[in-house]
Amino acid sequence: MYRIIEAPSWDKGDAVKPGVIVRQAEGSVAGKANDLPVNDPLYSQQRPYLKLAGVPAAWERMASATVARRKVTVALIDSGVERDHPDLVGNVVPGYNVIKKTTDTSDKSGHGTMMAGVVGATINNSIGIASVADLVNIMPISLEKHFDEKAEADSIDYAIRHKDAMNIKVILMPISGLVLRMKVEEKIQEAVAAGILVIVTAGNDAENITRARRYPCSLTRRVPGMLCVAATDSTDMTLAAFSNYGNYVDIAAPGKSIKTTLLSQPYGEFSGTSAASAIVAGVAAILFSINSNLSPIEAKELLKDTSKKGIKLFPGIPLEFGLVYADAAVAKLL
Repeated sequence: MYRIIEAPSWDKGDAVKPGVIVRQAEGSVAGKANDLPVNDPLYSQQRPYLKLAGVPAAWERMASATVARRKVTVALIDSGVERDHPDLVGNVVPGYNVIKKTTDTSDKSGHGTMMAGVVGATINNSIGIASVADLVNIMPISLEKHFDEKAEADSIDYAIRHKDAMNIKVILMPISGLVLRMKVEEKIQEAVAAGILVIVTAGNDAENITRARRYPCSLTRRVPGMLCVAATDSTDMTLAAFSNYGNYVDIAAPGKSIKTTLLSQPYGEFSGTSAASAIVAGVAAILFSINSNLSPIEAKELLKDTSKKGIKLFPGIPLEFGLVYADAAVAKLL
């Protein structure tokens, strides 16, 4: 059975539960990240893990560059998004609910809204948090809580059909499961062929998934334009205790106590490979905003080649994949 993966006790697509760390944060003209310094009140709490991923340095590099950039769209296949959240207003474009067959993408569980905040909360609007990407729209494609093969395949298909009109460059799909679904794999292949980078999660079982596979993560070897993301701690290069790892993982990002937008409270934090994948999606959106001609395969290889090596399991065992480093990737394009 597939499920949205988050923190270890949130393993079946449910709404936020006590096992997920969520704490209310205080803080109540929008601009791009290159309107430095960042004036969002909670940014000081975000900076340590964003710095670990090279995001502030990438913003500074872009501020001194003269290249023209284009806003891109990330299609978020999740539970929907609270489009009226004050830090998301203007950055959420109309999407689709594949269950109701309507444009109602309101978020009932909150997971999609948390993902959206990491990728695309407005930077430099003097409220809340700063997202990773500055020139980005979020298109919510809602599964609600129906993680069946048809719904997932239909979600990817919707993104493919609207890629040109909405300039969709990234599909972010924080879904992981034990069963290979052929229709989903076929649609992922179609998305990559259409020029869309597909980002998925490794999962939060604290397992080596080289043998105990997780899908769609374990498809990365035969789908070169798909990226599977693990999570590290937010202060160093240690793999997060809950994160899966193994040969199918391409890259990691900080995934513990990540500040974001919530439904029940304005802001809070969450942990998991979903949070990490949202950071990687934000970095990917930056790259496509600089060079819209990047292919998914080129974007994936750029992210992997510029990642920081040296991630270790908590006992100190080195891992093959690196930590996303936005500044090094941006430097390759400017």
